[in-house]
Formats: sequence, structure tokens, C-alpha cells
Amino acid sequence: MKSIAIIGLGRVGLALAVLLWRQGWTALRVYDRNPEKVQLLNRWIEGVPVHCGSPAAAVAESSLVFLAVQDRNIKPLALALAASQPAANFSGIFFAHLSGALTSLELSSLQALGASTFSLHPLQSLADPAGAIKALPGSFFSFEGDERALPLAEELVRALSGHLVRLAAEDKVLYHAAAVVSSNFFIALEGMAISMMAGIGVDENTARRMLLPLIRGSFENLERVSPAEALTGPIVRGDDATIRAHLEALRRQFPDYLKAYRLLAGLNLELAMRRGRITPADFPSLEPEA
Repeated sequence: MKSIAIIGLGRVGLALAVLLWRQGWTALRVYDRNPEKVQLLNRWIEGVPVHCGSPAAAVAESSLVFLAVQDRNIKPLALALAASQPAANFSGIFFAHLSGALTSLELSSLQALGASTFSLHPLQSLADPAGAIKALPGSFFSFEGDERALPLAEELVRALSGHLVRLAAEDKVLYHAAAVVSSNFFIALEGMAISMMAGIGVDENTARRMLLPLIRGSFENLERVSPAEALTGPIVRGDDATIRAHLEALRRQFPDYLKAYRLLAGLNLELAMRRGRITPADFPSLEPEA
């Protein structure tokens, strides 16, 4: 059993601490500059992990260290840890960060002192600590970094009932972009839809209740079949008249949404064409405007 340090008790760091503690990884040291985060952690953990007074103190006596901080702070924190112990030999110690877009090269200052470094990113939407504790188990985690760390990463992911996917360093940015499109952009689209509902007098709470069953239906379709087969709506039906009406309504009431609608309709058209019944000629309304 590894002794673990978690530096940073944001949504992911706190959830990781709680879930690993529950799985028996109780040799746990934590640090966060905000004492309220440490108090929040104690709501979920039976027993008390070692609360350290500094990041360097958290690293001491730990064999696995998570830098669970914002992306922009990972490299400076790694540099600070390396500088705090310039004569240290970190051989046999594992350092990891949890960023989706950044690679283990952010930890190169620690690797230079002998550490084994890797990134382990949870492919999950985590809006708050309680939700993160509930959502992380069963998630996919992407691993990138030192091959010597792979068995440890696999052990961690198993403890979280998750699934591990290996990534090359050069693939992380596109992987993360795909995650942003799938999760963050989806929320932006629902924000658009709710605003459009407000344009006909439907309040936000009602609009959410109306749209959520539709969203769930789309998700269930996608669980069963490919995106092309899961697609429904006017483009699959070849209904250019409805698309034209949508564009006119947006032009009158939500002109800022026209560009996004046309782009997304074009992507829908590409999907529909895979089914072999629809062509661009079926949708003159989507032709580039003069």
C-alpha cells in the first residue's frame, strides 16, 4: 500500500482523497492553503489524514504525490517542490497531476531528481465535491507518462472501479478538446436552447424540465447505436422547409445564434449523409450565404 500525498483539495483532489481512503489507502497526507477545504474533507472521511503545513511537508514520507491543482499551477508547484529539496533523490517516488490537456512534462523538474512522473486524468464532469465523489467511480481515466508508473496507475483506477486508457503525450490536447466538445459545449448548447425557450415565455426551470427528457432520450440512443444512427430530427428527414423556418425565427429573435445553428446543422447533415439517403442538395437553406 502506497503512502499518498494530495496537494490541492479542489473538486478532484478532495474526491480522490475520500474515495482512496474508503478503499483502504489510509496512509494519506493532504495540503491545501485554504483551511476550509481541509475541514470539508473531514466531513467525508472517518478518521483524520495528516494535514500538512506546506506542500513540501506533504511530500515528505510519501511514495505517491498528486499535484491536484489548476493547470497553470502544476509546473510552478513542481518547480517549487524540486527547489525546496535540491539535494533530494526522488528515485522510487511517483508524482502525478490530474490535467486533461497537459502532459507529464509539467513535472520534468521532479523527474530530473529521479522521480517517476505521469498524468492521470478523470474523464468526468465534476461540478462540486459531493457530485465528484459520486461520479468518479466507474469513470474512464487517461494515463500518460513514465511506463514505470503504469502498474500503480492501474492499481489506482481499479480501486476507483474505473477504466484506464493509455495516451501518447502528443495526443493529450486533441483528447481534451474532444472531452470539452462532448461535455462543456453540450452545456453551452443547452444554455442556448433554454434562452430560446425564454424567447417564447418559458422560464428557466420549466425549460430545463422540458428539455431533460429529450436530452436523456438522445443519450440513450447514443448508448445503443452510432452517432449517425442516433440522429433524429428534420435533417434526417430531409426537411429543408423546417430548417429554413428555424433560421428565419433565429434571424428575428436570436441573430447571435444563427452562426452556431448553421454550423451545427451542417455537422448534422454530414452525419445524416452517412446513412445514404440525404445529400447537401436537399438543404439549399444551408448553402453559404452570399
